[in-house]
Amino acid sequence: MVNGVEDDWANAAISCTGTIVGCGLDLPTGQQDNSFGQGTKEDTPVPTVVSGQVPNNKSDLTRFYSKLKTEANGKDYAYLAWERVQEPNGTTNMDFEFNKSAAVSANGVTPVRSDGDVLIKYDLAQGGVTPVLGYHLWTTTGAPASVCEASNTVPCWGKVQPLDGNFEASINTEAVVDPINPDAPRSLSVRTFGEAAINLTDSNIIPANTCETFSGAYLKSRSSDSFTAALKDFIAPVPLNFSKCGSIKIRKATVGGDGTFGYTTTGGLTPATFTLSSGGLRDYGSALQPGSYTITENSLPAGWDLTSISCTVTGTGTSAAQSGTSATINITLGFQGSVDCTYTNTARATIIVEKQTVPDGTAGTFAFTSDVAGLNGSISDGQTLTAAGILPGTYTATETDPAPGFDLTGIACDDSNSTGNVATRTATFVAAAGETVKCTFTNSQRGRINVLKTDDDTPGVPLAGAVFTLYADAAPTGGTGPGAEDAATAFTCTTTDAGTCSFLNIVQGSYWVVETTTPAGHDTATAQLATVGAGGTVSLTFVDPRDFKIIVLVCKEADNSLYSSTVTVDGEDKTSLGTSPSGLTSAQLCALGGATYGDKSYGNHDSNVNIPQ
Repeated sequence: MVNGVEDDWANAAISCTGTIVGCGLDLPTGQQDNSFGQGTKEDTPVPTVVSGQVPNNKSDLTRFYSKLKTEANGKDYAYLAWERVQEPNGTTNMDFEFNKSAAVSANGVTPVRSDGDVLIKYDLAQGGVTPVLGYHLWTTTGAPASVCEASNTVPCWGKVQPLDGNFEASINTEAVVDPINPDAPRSLSVRTFGEAAINLTDSNIIPANTCETFSGAYLKSRSSDSFTAALKDFIAPVPLNFSKCGSIKIRKATVGGDGTFGYTTTGGLTPATFTLSSGGLRDYGSALQPGSYTITENSLPAGWDLTSISCTVTGTGTSAAQSGTSATINITLGFQGSVDCTYTNTARATIIVEKQTVPDGTAGTFAFTSDVAGLNGSISDGQTLTAAGILPGTYTATETDPAPGFDLTGIACDDSNSTGNVATRTATFVAAAGETVKCTFTNSQRGRINVLKTDDDTPGVPLAGAVFTLYADAAPTGGTGPGAEDAATAFTCTTTDAGTCSFLNIVQGSYWVVETTTPAGHDTATAQLATVGAGGTVSLTFVDPRDFKIIVLVCKEADNSLYSSTVTVDGEDKTSLGTSPSGLTSAQLCALGGATYGDKSYGNHDSNVNIPQ
């Protein structure tokens, strides 16, 4: 009973099956049961474990229970119980050993002893029912005669310390029932069950406000009440996991990748420095002395930020807080306090603008503006602008209008969240932690149409002054000339004396090239369809036929006077001159040479005029 509250082993939260908690079971009595042999004594650092050497029944153990607990009054208590095969005839000598280390010794069963391990003796005189308890501490230094109970060398068990006034203990003087599995309920005969409760604080085994840790416990029997008597049966160690100390754990979480992050500490933590990667843990264990500690993340890979520190804290007098906005955690560790902190780091992002031209390799410089410094500048085909080490987020980059030499014809981004808007010439980057996003701006070079204008002479003579106009070829496309659906553009060109002119910076597409002003003395050439590709050049030749005049004079040979007559050329009837114009006489006109035919009578005369190329 502690502070008026009764506890029983049945509700002490111990388990002998599954996950073992505070319960040790001996191997079945017989040839497979193990025990200590070859003269093993309490002071033997590594006891000798043997099988089949069954001790007498008074020393043949079956199970034990142990629980170390800090009660509501702030004091630490050990609760112990043992069971054996049958009621003894002689003395009863049981020893409970509590070990700090969980490391197994060379015998493969019992733990390696550490300075300060505890041995609690539970002795009953022959036929007695009142236990006498005392304790020894494992000692690793000092003069054996002064510090050891029985050994003449160290390490050894120290002098026995009384527990008078700090324990309650008894054995059963009538049959009792053990309700704890396995094989429950089990009836225990007289003097086969003993228990004890020890005030560890007031007995100074665990002094108040000190840090102590015990990882396991086991039970053994001695052949007599002499401390140097041979050890007999034992029940192998079971976990206790009792700690009056504190614990610190540091965890690493990353967003957007992984890296190696360095830490420094103060307060005497070992190791004083360490590194962690994503998912890593630095566990300083549960044996830390109360006090002040700091943890600082002092080394980050390039392109990373510390974005949060979170801590879970338990225990009176224990706290952990980030020092302002720094990477340091200030820890105050109380007794049995625990601190579990996670550093979260986020990788920075990279965004890239790439320039491509059609045709590839076309010369030109293209300017960009952005809300992030690295994307402000000018680049040419195949070059990039890069903003590295930026915080995750949304950014934009806009290309200055590349007209008239180019048109922005595409923006393609290599992740699903980022987008391009050709109409506004803007890419919107949505960069996640650790991500590299590239948006490619493609500019298509505008084309040109070269026009050569000649007459139909051989060779053709260049014609100046011809005016041409572009008509955009709309659906239905093609045909023999521009239709009502084909609208005139603002593009015109006028031929020079060399008969040439050009349409420059033409957006790729199909156009009708139409002669809208024809040089005098010539017929208009037929419109031609030109399809202009990116950066392409289309050359067209337009031929205007020359116009000729045919003059027919009919003269009366008798007096060389003009004689008005009907003349038909190409189906068209006209009347020749009957009188001479002012300044000329009929005789002068009739005296002209050329194609002259005499001695013709009145009436119809067949004729053919052939104007040569």
